[in-house]
Amino acid sequence: MTDELKERFQQLVADPPPPTAVPSEAVFARVRTVRRRRTTGVAVLAAAAVAVVAVVAGNLTDIHSNPPISNPPSPTITAPAIAPIGATIVLVPTLKGRTLTMKVTVSGTVLAPKDPETGTDAPKDTSFVNLSLGTEEGYGDGSQRGGSDGGGMTCAGAKTRRTGTETYQLLDPHTYQKAGTFTFLYRIRYCGSNGAVFKVEKSMPIVVG
Repeated sequence: MTDELKERFQQLVADPPPPTAVPSEAVFARVRTVRRRRTTGVAVLAAAAVAVVAVVAGNLTDIHSNPPISNPPSPTITAPAIAPIGATIVLVPTLKGRTLTMKVTVSGTVLAPKDPETGTDAPKDTSFVNLSLGTEEGYGDGSQRGGSDGGGMTCAGAKTRRTGTETYQLLDPHTYQKAGTFTFLYRIRYCGSNGAVFKVEKSMPIVVG
């Protein structure tokens, strides 16, 4: 190295060129650039997180985060039960001395009898007892039995179901001639399936003092 070159090198070292910018500003600029890049990255991640949350939330149905039901089962519809053809009898006796008064309750489901001449059903307002083909009652002491007839109605072709109940008191009280235990019997006849007639009866002991 020549002396001239050494001198110039020494001058450069002793007197370096002035910086083009304040060092702190340059560092701040680099930091700001890094922060901007980081902020951009955070924004992208936040947007992606929001998208994921939106997708997950779209698959929820309630506050308990239960999965949606795409094909809920259809409700089961149960047809109402059809009452069987039949009838029941309840007897309530009242005995004063030797005179018996009987209250009868008949209820159930039967077929309406038909008028044999016109083929029409008994009217809708017909009482339940009058839908019968007749009644019969006996007092168990050998006296003549009482009752009623069915008014000439028939069960042939009967198809219309009627459900009802009726309570009535036998018209004529019965007086026993002596003390003892007697069996009271009540019987009623109704129309059943296939034009058949069925009867229902009820009996009970009557103790006369």
